[in-house]
Amino acid sequence: MEAWDRAAWEQLTIEEKQTAMQELVERLPAGFKWLRLERFERYGQSIETGVFMYDGSEYLYVPGDTVTLGRAEVHPHAPMSPLREAVITPMLVQRQPISAGWYEYAVEGLDPEEDEDILEAIEEFRQGPHTSYEYSQYFRLERDGEQIVLFLFDDSESFGDWCEAELPAGFALPTEDEWEYLYSAGARTLFPWGDEIDASIRLRHVSGSDETGNSGPYPLELPNAFGLLFPGDPYKKELVVTPDGITGKGGDGGCNLHGGQGAILGYLPTATAFRDPYESELDWPDLMDCLVYRRIVRL
Repeated sequence: MEAWDRAAWEQLTIEEKQTAMQELVERLPAGFKWLRLERFERYGQSIETGVFMYDGSEYLYVPGDTVTLGRAEVHPHAPMSPLREAVITPMLVQRQPISAGWYEYAVEGLDPEEDEDILEAIEEFRQGPHTSYEYSQYFRLERDGEQIVLFLFDDSESFGDWCEAELPAGFALPTEDEWEYLYSAGARTLFPWGDEIDASIRLRHVSGSDETGNSGPYPLELPNAFGLLFPGDPYKKELVVTPDGITGKGGDGGCNLHGGQGAILGYLPTATAFRDPYESELDWPDLMDCLVYRRIVRL
């Protein structure tokens, strides 16, 4: 299979794309299954690409490209990655990010003695009116109809320890260059959708925007032009690799929103090139608390 760049990929016929995707399975880590071709469209861009399945998660084929990333302007409230050119190689990308710090755990698996405090909290929660409850960096409870869903906090002490458990052979995390390309789908605007935040749309955590009665996904959480899903939530950050280590992209842990700066500044951290200036103040558990991640397979 050739390493298709985006322009060449889009010139292929449906039959050629199907053949390329079926041949690709032979080069992937064991367990991948080819499903179908699917067309995605968002913010004036579209692509027809391959959909795969691995361990219960969908992965999408994203062709490579030579792109311009970053922002030239500097703003005190919004430090950005520098303006640069980058060559992005083709990859398979996990469609939906998952929490880096929290994982679902069966209530039935709790030990009556060792986990007595969690079991007591579950019973109290069951009888109460709340829809969620969290004991910081220990456990979280969510109400799903009549069921109570338990999440436990990951106990890894470092990024290296976490990687050993979460990244099987052949998988990687995106670099900052790759993430900005995947998030923007190549758009050169401040955000994937344009240069401004539309405060009239439904936004998480913004008073008057997320009123009772609204349902369905938030607009910023819908699939982008590559078919990928992103939190669209400043409280969440996506884990990426940098030359100096790791960072979180797509948010600031809710710092601006929590500080009462409103929708415009509160959602500025969802800009493609945004870099959180205060992230270095967090240790691994604190950073992991707000992190999501997705695996990729470089081709």
